[in-house]
Amino acid sequence: MIARRTLPLLALLFTAPLLPAQVSAPPMQILTTSLPAAQTGASYYQQLQTTGGTCLSTLTFTPTAAIDSGALPPGMYIGSPSATKQWFLQGTPTATGTFSFTVHLYWTHVRVSPFDTACTDDAAQALTLTVQPGVPVITVNRSQIAVTYHTGHFPPPADFVQVTSPTPTAFAAQSSTDAGGSWLSVSPASTNTPATISISYSISGLAAGVYTGRVTLTSGTAALLIPVTLTVITDPSISLAPTPTSLAFSAAPGAADPPAQTLAVNVPGDAVIFQATTVVLTTAKWLSVNPSASATPGQLTVTASAKGLATGVYNGNILLSVNGVPNSVTTVPVTLTVQTAAATPAITPNGILNAASAGAAIAPGAWVSVFGTALAPTTRSWRTADFVNGLLPLSLDGVSVTINGKPAAIAFISPTQINALATDDAATGLVPVQVKSPAGTSPSTLVLLQTIAPGFFQFPGNYVAATHADGSYVAGPALAKLGVLGTPAKPGETIVLYGTGFGATQPAISATAPVTAALPLAPPTGLAIRIAGVDAPLAYAGLISPGLYQFNVVVPQLADGDAPVVAEMRGLLTQPTLFLPISK
Repeated sequence: MIARRTLPLLALLFTAPLLPAQVSAPPMQILTTSLPAAQTGASYYQQLQTTGGTCLSTLTFTPTAAIDSGALPPGMYIGSPSATKQWFLQGTPTATGTFSFTVHLYWTHVRVSPFDTACTDDAAQALTLTVQPGVPVITVNRSQIAVTYHTGHFPPPADFVQVTSPTPTAFAAQSSTDAGGSWLSVSPASTNTPATISISYSISGLAAGVYTGRVTLTSGTAALLIPVTLTVITDPSISLAPTPTSLAFSAAPGAADPPAQTLAVNVPGDAVIFQATTVVLTTAKWLSVNPSASATPGQLTVTASAKGLATGVYNGNILLSVNGVPNSVTTVPVTLTVQTAAATPAITPNGILNAASAGAAIAPGAWVSVFGTALAPTTRSWRTADFVNGLLPLSLDGVSVTINGKPAAIAFISPTQINALATDDAATGLVPVQVKSPAGTSPSTLVLLQTIAPGFFQFPGNYVAATHADGSYVAGPALAKLGVLGTPAKPGETIVLYGTGFGATQPAISATAPVTAALPLAPPTGLAIRIAGVDAPLAYAGLISPGLYQFNVVVPQLADGDAPVVAEMRGLLTQPTLFLPISK
């Protein structure tokens, strides 16, 4: 017994209006009234053209066929692609004669719910097919071909068919299609058995759907048909995934274009053919992408050019899309910032100094400090990675210095100061110095180049830079107040002083080569170091690292206090205002 509460629902169901299954239209009609002759042993394939029909086309239908009277030739039948309103008389007849028959075609929708109605379109037509005797038999190893293509993917590969016959036989091959244009081709156009023919597919411009065609092999008056069905499927869910999702470039007017950037495009687990185009909002085409088409996973090279562009921010897009797939466009925003032109380097007047003494003369192998403006875009010292092939770096971050046209090793750069090591040079006198950076090259500035330019490195407050034998600083109370902690030198103690510009060593070494072992000064040195006017015994004098000289000096017996220190070499003196703290 049905429960009372279900009765209203059943009443609703059984009183709901049925969906219409028919439309107002001419009834279905078979247009084909005659058939081309067939031959025994030869494949036959002929579509029965129809028109009209009153059933609603949006419903699901099944094509069927029947013979109302007469009979088809043996080996022949009427077939249809699934759920497609098409019928084909096909097969390979095995008997000759004239065969008359009435074909009845049905296009049927079966009711599947209480809300629709069954519907059938049908039409009948009397036809006659003449089957003639065949000629030498051509056979193939594939009687029909079905291929599927997914939009946006690589075209389906060619299919190969083996053609044979009892004896070598000449035949011609030709392709034809029922719709969709010339998407089907065959080669070669003619040859002899045994042979292999290639059947190829051109899918450009084909929308989703089912396409039918055939390859006809003709030998004399005999013909063999190979039906071909191409199904094109479009997946609207395809989504291109770019990495990164946006790009940014920066450039200065007149400078080199910024480096190209890589854009990776992927569809996880799939190889999809995609196109790449650029869109900018200016008349200048500053944005480009290469290649313009590729397949996933793929990489694109994106370049931006500031040539002809004024200072400002420029926006553009890279559009990634899959031909034939709706709503497949993915946009990658691109920004180009054209900056204000950077200032070119400029050396301050009298801004080239001995890095130890701050004197106006320099020498090969001496550390040199260059002062100025816009000398470098960054601030840093050299690093291990800057040493290539065991040589000192001649540039840092695109910044270099030439002295008399020869490149100097670079140890430190900043916008206002560069520390460089003067290279080997036999010239003396005034020589030009230039700084080159990514923004340009400075005007030449003259500096005095000598064979030697001795100078001591110093602590703050005009104290010579010195250490005890254990490496601790030589410093008194005055230096401690300036943040340099240590103890004064004692008379009779051997201390270490440091300087630059003291000339050649024995053996000689290039100014731009690393110093792997201590190298004494080349004799005769002509070197004397005086503390409070007293010659101090020298235990060692030589080069210990690029541009850095070490002097092991015995402190004379002197009274406590700050004693002046000076070195003299070949008549040239270090700075005269340096002191050494001494205490017994």
